[in-house]
Amino acid sequence: MPPEESGQSAGHAPGGHNAMHAAQGHGGHHEYKLGDIPGPWLLFSNGLLVAFILIAFGCRATRKMAEIPHGWQNLGEMIVETFVGFTRGVIGEGGEKHVPFVGTLFLFIYISNLWGQIPGFHSPTANLSTTLALGLIVFFYVQIFGIRQQGLKGYLGHFWGPIPLAGILLFPIEVISELVKPFTLAMRLFGNIFGEDTVIIVLATLGVALLPTVPLIPLHFPVLVLSLLTTFVQALVFTLLTCIYISLQSHHDDHRSEEAGHAAPAHS
Repeated sequence: MPPEESGQSAGHAPGGHNAMHAAQGHGGHHEYKLGDIPGPWLLFSNGLLVAFILIAFGCRATRKMAEIPHGWQNLGEMIVETFVGFTRGVIGEGGEKHVPFVGTLFLFIYISNLWGQIPGFHSPTANLSTTLALGLIVFFYVQIFGIRQQGLKGYLGHFWGPIPLAGILLFPIEVISELVKPFTLAMRLFGNIFGEDTVIIVLATLGVALLPTVPLIPLHFPVLVLSLLTTFVQALVFTLLTCIYISLQSHHDDHRSEEAGHAAPAHS
């Protein structure tokens, strides 16, 4: 067989080997291109970097504790006091015991949102897997806290409601609404951060294409400045909703005791 025919049959088509190599990328993996949705492992590695920053900051702020805080310790205590006031204001008295969870959640989401604004990095929260994992963490934390706070009977009674007959209809509705919460948290955060990053990428690419002819300020600059606010707002909304869910579980017994107190004078 002539060499031309053998080479052509091995590749099944002219240039078949090159087409196959281009489709697979280097090492048989899909190459990331500008505008593509970042792969889970790429965002997972960025998430690990964000977690490392938080751990490093915590170690640095608590390395040399002093009665009169200064430097990193002063910044750390200021952040903790801010979260104490925030949790007490939303959850109520005793809300400060949730500061480790709520504070870590906010800082991780906020820094993750900002991480994508650094050239060469990607926001871990721009992936639905990350935001869904955060939503499920909040879901299980709230449910475990509700069971420990009210007991299993009181926890189930929270879904049943105060009227026994109405509970037949309310129970499945309340259970479904509770199960939907982690997905709504995940979709809200993912949609806003991914949409924001996509707009910045598109405008930056368009600005680079126009630079040789029109020397303007980068088109994505206004969106980049606005994103500094929106990234904070998205982290705040996620954390605020988490505190509200905790508050609904922690104050359920208080509402019942108030109702019993109002009913007791009526019987007497």
